[in-house]
Amino acid sequence: MNRTLSLALAGLASTVVVASASQFALAANSNSFRVRANLSGMTLASGSADYRERQRGNVLEQRFSVEVEDFAPDTELAVQVNGMLFGTIITDALGGGELQFRTAQFIDDPGDGTPVPTDFPHIAAGDSITVGPISGTFN
Repeated sequence: MNRTLSLALAGLASTVVVASASQFALAANSNSFRVRANLSGMTLASGSADYRERQRGNVLEQRFSVEVEDFAPDTELAVQVNGMLFGTIITDALGGGELQFRTAQFIDDPGDGTPVPTDFPHIAAGDSITVGPISGTFN
């Protein structure tokens, strides 16, 4: 019994080391980062949020987008990440809406969003987002 348990623990430990090394190699070889959050709450409304960043030459490109649906038309929704206000969404006639930010140098179409504020933070896995009565966690 002890030998079986020891072998199982050794196997588990080596799996953790290999998995950790693989994640580090992926991060070390990648110049991009992305986290997402699904938004829900005690209403029928739902949504999603997406944050991406990547190095393009010597400029950090950041993209942040939030989309919501199934709200009442013309509803004003505060968008907060970790309690900090990022913006406001006002839903359209169908109860949907979006908020988008993107690094100014990479906006080449009016639908690409608003320029990212200069003090825009890095959003990480585990950060929380609240949009009106719905919320989620980035992962």
